[in-house]
Amino acid sequence: MNSKNDIRRDMAVVAERIANARMALSRNELVDLAGIPEKVRELAGAITDLAPEDAAEMRPLLTELLADFKSFAEEVRRKIAAIQASAEPETRAAATGRPAT
Repeated sequence: MNSKNDIRRDMAVVAERIANARMALSRNELVDLAGIPEKVRELAGAITDLAPEDAAEMRPLLTELLADFKSFAEEVRRKIAAIQASAEPETRAAATGRPAT
């Protein structure tokens, strides 16, 4: 069974991975998100295993972590959309054999 301190530590590790991924994304570097969703699910499960008063104390921290991850996921979606939009003229040109304008 995980203690509150273990859960806090694991949450901090996940938050740091999200922050590092956010910085990498801002530098147009590849971002590795492997394991983050699973770890968040594990943390949620660990919180439900705590005593009720401890779980109540930890839930806002999990909510904050989830909000940060969702915000980052939206940043990734916007970045993908921007890349796709910038590639469209070249893609159309390649498909039609005409120069990109």
